[in-house]
Amino acid sequence: MARVDTILANYQSVGQARDVSGRALAIGVILIPPNCYWVAQSEAVSGLTYLTITSLFFNVIFTLLILVGFNALCKRFAQSAALKQGELLTIFLMLCMGSSMTGNGFLLNLVLSLGHASWYATAENEWSKLFSRYLPDWLVVKDKTVLLGFYEGDSSIYLTENINVWLKPLALWSIFTVVLIFVFLCVTVLVRKQWTEREKLSYPIIQLPLVMTRNGTGNKLFSNKLFLLGFGVTAAITIINGLHFYFPVIPNLRIRTNISGLFTQKPWNAIGLMLIAVYPWIVGIVFFIPLDLCFSVWFFYLFTKTQNIMASVGGWHSLPGFPYLYQQTTGGWLGLFLIALWLTRKHLKGVFIQTLRLGLNKSKRHDFSKEPMSSRAALIGLILGLSFLIFFCMAGGMSFWIAFSFFTLLIALETTVTRMRAELGPPNHEFYLVGPGIILATTLGSRRLGRKNLIMLTYLSFTDRAMASHSMPHQLEGFKMAERISMNARRLAVAMMLAVSVGVVFSWWTWLHSAFQKGVAAGFTGYVGIPWESFNRLERWLRSPGHTGYPELGFIGIGLCFSLTMMFLRTRFLWWSLHPVGYALSTSGWLINFIWFSFLLGWIIKWITLKYGGVKASRNAAPFFFGFILGEYTIGCGWNLLGIISGIRPYGFFEG
Repeated sequence: MARVDTILANYQSVGQARDVSGRALAIGVILIPPNCYWVAQSEAVSGLTYLTITSLFFNVIFTLLILVGFNALCKRFAQSAALKQGELLTIFLMLCMGSSMTGNGFLLNLVLSLGHASWYATAENEWSKLFSRYLPDWLVVKDKTVLLGFYEGDSSIYLTENINVWLKPLALWSIFTVVLIFVFLCVTVLVRKQWTEREKLSYPIIQLPLVMTRNGTGNKLFSNKLFLLGFGVTAAITIINGLHFYFPVIPNLRIRTNISGLFTQKPWNAIGLMLIAVYPWIVGIVFFIPLDLCFSVWFFYLFTKTQNIMASVGGWHSLPGFPYLYQQTTGGWLGLFLIALWLTRKHLKGVFIQTLRLGLNKSKRHDFSKEPMSSRAALIGLILGLSFLIFFCMAGGMSFWIAFSFFTLLIALETTVTRMRAELGPPNHEFYLVGPGIILATTLGSRRLGRKNLIMLTYLSFTDRAMASHSMPHQLEGFKMAERISMNARRLAVAMMLAVSVGVVFSWWTWLHSAFQKGVAAGFTGYVGIPWESFNRLERWLRSPGHTGYPELGFIGIGLCFSLTMMFLRTRFLWWSLHPVGYALSTSGWLINFIWFSFLLGWIIKWITLKYGGVKASRNAAPFFFGFILGEYTIGCGWNLLGIISGIRPYGFFEG
């Protein structure tokens, strides 16, 4: 896989950027609220297109394209008003950070949970006796009069009584969230130099925003004939499919078929959901991903289906959870974290020695003058931030060691996802139900954890339920872009944290505004079942407290050993093409059922290109696949906005 610096050689020139500016910050802050509203309307209200479930957020790329187009006009007619590349990328990163707060994999899960236990507590389910009465008043919303408007609608968040009830828990959870993202930023600073400058990870995801913003207009890309061809193909397909959605008489060019119905006899019917679906934008992104990862994703997806079939043949489905795919994924990402930690160990050791001033050879000292913050500030920030998070959870009833273990595992998981994005750039990284809360309950048992720990783990599930839209990968990718075009990384870090703060506030606003208007129960069609998932699990934990799950731990160990073995083989045999990231991505999650075939198709295209054209042909074909991505993004987002603005059910161009 060619490095990003090589691939972008024809599209990017150093020195074209202007530092993070006041007007870039202002534009970013202004654009975050409408983007938050857009994300909430698309993901929660209509539930048809999940804009932030991908590595490249649909809404942010679309907004960046509009900005670049407007900037091209400014360059022609009012050059002094035109934005530089660094300013455009600052806005891009601010929108990524703000949208990640609103996205389906983060704060939306929390806001839907704050009143759930109180609203749905009945005499029959005995939730009040089980856990509702143990919830701190400052942590949740208990006033059923206020919750009536939230769940049933026909009300307004702007009423004084509603604001008074929601303000305190939202303010406290907002502080918690900002501190959590700051902790991730500190970790990013500590690993950035090693991953970016020494290991020179490829950062495939940043390629498109970089070439789009070159010279402030992306003129070299947008005038490329191959780009225009790729854009035209996917734009035309998305236009026709959107018209078919509203006018069924128009033919449908969408390829999306559930082939599970072909397997009706045992043991084949154990295969479960299996879709043949083609998403051009995924095929485009896959073209920039290393060939071995492309192969590994679809190979291990079929491997999981084979496990289901073999379990049916052997009669092992009588064991609850077999073949324990979620546990295999847990072991897989733990293995990836240990691999990343091992590769970064010397760098981290040097940073800690230098930070603690224990003495270090001058030639081995790390230069943090161009880093987002000094190593000492990053380490102190990490310790203070982690202390606050633990104290917050202890105030909610969690014990110190459980809180410490939870956030240690969460940082490990975030670091793993961030490393995965930087090294390999998958279009999605959904690690579903494999987070710290599940690991602690499996390892220690719900009986040993106790009621208050389990309650807090339930409310913290928004941080670890799925990692699709989290912010830490965007932080590291942002600093790589800053290095690429000589931006000021410290100013960029401030811009990103400003975006997080604004994004948190407007995330709360847009959900509460929509909820009190339409009602969560009837007006939110997307992700409304998430709190039921977590609270039903809490109910099971409390009604039937269990001990350590030894079978589950065994399969976590199998996944861990399998990941480490694959990485060992990759270091010993150049021909070994299976990658542990593909194993971790493909054994858990719902979305993999939708995207695996696009991975297969993208792998075939990339393999043929490299086989018969070599690296040169791959580089020359890059504009076509940039267009392939942007064509579907642009028209798909256009259909989505049309539906939201008009109040008509929008065409879901990517329904995960």
